[in-house]
Amino acid sequence: MMKRIFALLLCAATLLASLTFVGCDMSSNKKKKDTKEEDKGQYITAYLTDNVYDLDPAKAYTNEALANVVSLMFDTLFKLDEKGKVQKSLVQEYVIEENESAGEYKMQLYLNETNWSDGTAVSANDIVFAWKRLLEVDANYEAAALLFDIKNARAAKEGDCSIDDVRIYPAEQRMLEIYFEGKIDYDQFMLNLTSLALAPLRDDIVSKSDDWAKKPGTMVCSGPFKLGRINVKTSESEKYFDAHHEYKDINGFDRVGQDGKVQTITDFMLERNVYYFRDNEEDRLKKAVTPYKITVDCSLTEEQLTAMYDAGMVMYISDVPLALRKDSSIAANVEVDEEKSFSTNSIYFNQNAIVDNGTEEGARLFADAKVRQALSLAIDRNAIVDAVVYAQAATGLVPTGVFEAGSAKSLFRNACATSYEFLQTDAGKAAALLTEAGVKPSKYSFELTVAAYDEVHCAIAEIIVENWKALGFKVSLKKIGAIQNNDYYKYTDSTPPDICDDLYAEELRGGTFQAILFDYVAFSADAFSVLAPFAKAFSGRGMDMSNTEEYLLTPHITGYDSEEYNALMEKIFAEKTVANRAGDLRTAEGILMNDLPIVPVVFNLNATVTSKQLKKTTTSYYNVASFQKAKIKSYDDYIEAGRAYVTENFSELKFTECNECAYKEFDLFKTANTIYSQYFLEEKEGKK
Repeated sequence: MMKRIFALLLCAATLLASLTFVGCDMSSNKKKKDTKEEDKGQYITAYLTDNVYDLDPAKAYTNEALANVVSLMFDTLFKLDEKGKVQKSLVQEYVIEENESAGEYKMQLYLNETNWSDGTAVSANDIVFAWKRLLEVDANYEAAALLFDIKNARAAKEGDCSIDDVRIYPAEQRMLEIYFEGKIDYDQFMLNLTSLALAPLRDDIVSKSDDWAKKPGTMVCSGPFKLGRINVKTSESEKYFDAHHEYKDINGFDRVGQDGKVQTITDFMLERNVYYFRDNEEDRLKKAVTPYKITVDCSLTEEQLTAMYDAGMVMYISDVPLALRKDSSIAANVEVDEEKSFSTNSIYFNQNAIVDNGTEEGARLFADAKVRQALSLAIDRNAIVDAVVYAQAATGLVPTGVFEAGSAKSLFRNACATSYEFLQTDAGKAAALLTEAGVKPSKYSFELTVAAYDEVHCAIAEIIVENWKALGFKVSLKKIGAIQNNDYYKYTDSTPPDICDDLYAEELRGGTFQAILFDYVAFSADAFSVLAPFAKAFSGRGMDMSNTEEYLLTPHITGYDSEEYNALMEKIFAEKTVANRAGDLRTAEGILMNDLPIVPVVFNLNATVTSKQLKKTTTSYYNVASFQKAKIKSYDDYIEAGRAYVTENFSELKFTECNECAYKEFDLFKTANTIYSQYFLEEKEGKK
């Protein structure tokens, strides 16, 4: 009940606040001509099923919904258009210069005049900082390999030269010079630069705190929108944490147990970046970005979402909730747009994890390829597709939208017709492999970690756990979510109360899992970006510096280290004619699908719902709405629909002291109450 009431309050605050800016006559629903208040633009209400806790573009590759949100906030140098063609974005022009006799190959990028959300100009220095951040010798970013064509980039990552030796220079404020190791495929390099992981970042912002991308006050954005508000609910819930589990942060400190409290995002607001492709704030109404705000609600129940969509209050659904994917009013009455995606729902097996086998020492169960193969064979992928609807049984690792050789004209999945043995469902063969490996499943206990706040992932994980239990393993599902940040912010020497730490993400990035389910999101539309991180030299992991005389390469986070695979990826990287790499990339995927450090489960499909009242929602190649020019056809009707819905549902909300006490934990309650009183009571008195 509380969740439902809070959702109504959110809608009331959003819709009624929007009335302030359109000068709407509450009694006649006619737009006033108000010269005192400028029309700053429309409010658009959207729905997002997943919570988003860290909006750092370099970390947005373990959940496709997160990557979609971050793409609205951070612009990239180039973008893929709807047809999959590379188009300039932050880059205005580029020049390629080659001097073969001197062995010098370089590219000059000239940036458009645009600004960060605090008014500071986006500069070449911001690109240099963002790229060197990935290339630092101790950094862990798998996207680092996208920059290895740059002169000295790979050497810096491997500790063989200083990060200052990487040949990228801000020749002018808006001009970047990039020197390459040799002649490269420049079109391929520009395709790499469509990656969110390579988006420019500000040194003065990012260097302040590891939590810089978790709240509005500590981040700035280069894209059309910025984070305007984020609301967090604190509660005690067994859904997110189980009593028998211990939860540690990335540094090994105890994170749960003191108060048992967990945090979830209820909603957040994306506001127009008034400086996006503008020189100053004064010309903000030239509408380089049309909507004023986008309200993203993560808290609605399926019934609320259905009612609000039918009432014309919700304009866009980024991912249809699980309960509405079958036999629902939304699934039955509206057109769900299904498109290819850049992600494959997958499982990492930690080959270094010690699994309980009844002995004091335990065992590295997942270090045996036959065990990984058996666990993959046990998964009923068709049952998972039936359960989540908007998915396809995975036939490989590379997602459905990824190119084969630098162009959308040929997709990797269409060209790779191999039927991989261990991606079939065969419980008998799985049992036989375990016997060959000398593994008696009943002796082994392990956990599959999943993000508790992702209902689709939880549904997938529950099926997989049952499949593995059928083999005889003792498997538990470890659902974990987020808690209040407990790090001290160095500038205030206090614990930020409004920052969430996502323990699931920390476990994934820290490699402290046994087995973990996540979305493996492609770093770019190139298959190399998907496959390269499993090779030691391209893993992006920080160097092992325990030996002061010699830094050592660190293998993939799963511990996978195949000499055959490492050598093949070196060959692929050395081939600079992209069309000539296609066959070797397919071979590389074949090796992975035999060794299975990662087990693909299903190919995700982007499933979105757009109201017929919402127009100009331009989409990129992988069907992500930009909203930059989005507009509601009849905004007055939209406001009226919201007013009617809120009026009807607010009849059950008695704004008494008792209710205010019950819901005082929500800051928005008082705001909604005030707005409600201001408009509805004044209307009753004839003042509106």
